[in-house]
Amino acid sequence: MGEKAVWDNATLKHFIDICKEELILRNRPNGCFTRIGWKNLEDKLLARTGLKLVRSQLKNKLDNMKKDYTVFMELKNAATGLGWDDANQTVDCSSTWWNEHLARCNNPKRGIKCVHVKFRKRGPKYLDDLHLLFEKVHVTGASASCPGDISSSDSSDEEPVEITPIEKPKPAGKKRKQLSSPIEEKEEKSPFFRMYKNTCMRIESAADKIGSSLEASSAPPQSSRVPTITEAMRMVKDCGIQEKTALIHTAHLFITHEA
Repeated sequence: MGEKAVWDNATLKHFIDICKEELILRNRPNGCFTRIGWKNLEDKLLARTGLKLVRSQLKNKLDNMKKDYTVFMELKNAATGLGWDDANQTVDCSSTWWNEHLARCNNPKRGIKCVHVKFRKRGPKYLDDLHLLFEKVHVTGASASCPGDISSSDSSDEEPVEITPIEKPKPAGKKRKQLSSPIEEKEEKSPFFRMYKNTCMRIESAADKIGSSLEASSAPPQSSRVPTITEAMRMVKDCGIQEKTALIHTAHLFITHEA
């Protein structure tokens, strides 16, 4: 347990200056002192004032300073557009304004008195320094545990618990049309297979034309006989398929097989 805290003006100014130094040294991230920051506060305050205070005492003082600063900034915001008393570092408001403000702020039924009235004649001590220490914390609405508590990066000696992230299910997309077998899928992707398939379709179309031509012919009954390979090949050529091409070769194989 430390000594009894005596916060006279000189001790308070030393304490605020040390807080500013630790702020510059980045030992107070996010409005919360680290373990190193607290240790420096204790050691430096002892060296400069001879007063040995522990962390809990320093924390209480910081919390009270921040509370007063927050209350004063509420008053200043409520008096926006009115005057400012630079000598006393507080708002310069008329008695009429204060009477109306206290009437709205006080709640006698619940026993609540307006806390702003404590700064009616004078603002907090070392207000410019308090802006530096608490303005960002006040504006961002940081946790009430700041600046007294230790930052999360230094507050615990326990081993961190590893949390396994939950994988979100992938959105269902359109199902790809599956082929009947891997072989068919491979053949569908082959350019040679597609060329062969197109060739067969053209030969089949040519055969249909030949059949239609024979049926429509007025030749004697013997004309319905099956044409020879040579005659069939001639008919294929008549359909526009040129010699020495893949189509003519495939047609010859097809007709030979059918014969």
